[in-house]
Amino acid sequence: MSSEKRVIPLESNPDIFNELSYKLGLSPVLQFHDLYSLTDPDLLSFIPQPVYAIIMLFPLTETYEAYRRQTDAVDSPSTAAYANEKTTDIKWFKQTIGNACGLYALLHILANLPQDFIISSSILKDSLLRQITKYSSVEDVSRLVENLESDIQLDSNYGVQGQTAAPSAQDSVDLHFVTFIKSPHDGHLYELDGRRNGPIDLGKSSDAPHILDDPKVVEKVQFYMNNTDEKNKHNFSIMAIAPGL
Repeated sequence: MSSEKRVIPLESNPDIFNELSYKLGLSPVLQFHDLYSLTDPDLLSFIPQPVYAIIMLFPLTETYEAYRRQTDAVDSPSTAAYANEKTTDIKWFKQTIGNACGLYALLHILANLPQDFIISSSILKDSLLRQITKYSSVEDVSRLVENLESDIQLDSNYGVQGQTAAPSAQDSVDLHFVTFIKSPHDGHLYELDGRRNGPIDLGKSSDAPHILDDPKVVEKVQFYMNNTDEKNKHNFSIMAIAPGL
């Protein structure tokens, strides 16, 4: 990581993500909801539609880390490192702050929503989105995110919130957030994870506005669940961003 800074990890809690989202500039017409199933019609009926994106918290197991290293080596060889060449289609942020994967997952959603959902005179637009151009390097964008985190003071304002005791910023946490979102620009479904080598293009998404109607979302989430070990199979949680209740 280019920065030695570490923060207290965020709890997978819609209230925390809503508060932080509104601080950054999300319009209150949208909010985060706990998502208890991707396929059960009865459970999905409680979630307003359309769902624009989901955040998944999942365990970092040895099996997953081996998969990540293998796929990153294939998808992004050192001779062709990602250089923000897809920035007009999708915004991706390399994680350079330890334990801040929740913030990066949230930024991956807010930066890629249709921008009429983001307040014009907001921290997100003024401190990050308006500063990014097609010439911005991955390192330039990383520094913008680091500065944004310093402005909002993630630890003192959000890291200590939650229903469970917050770990130390120096703790090694074996849970990680990843985002799935449909780009409003090219219509493709993306998996966005700051620990990877760049945005992962999962292909053309369905025409339905409801992201959960895209079978690729269900397939990818199920892939993660199927490839974890027995002791971690229940260490998953998913939040959806959708209209408010």
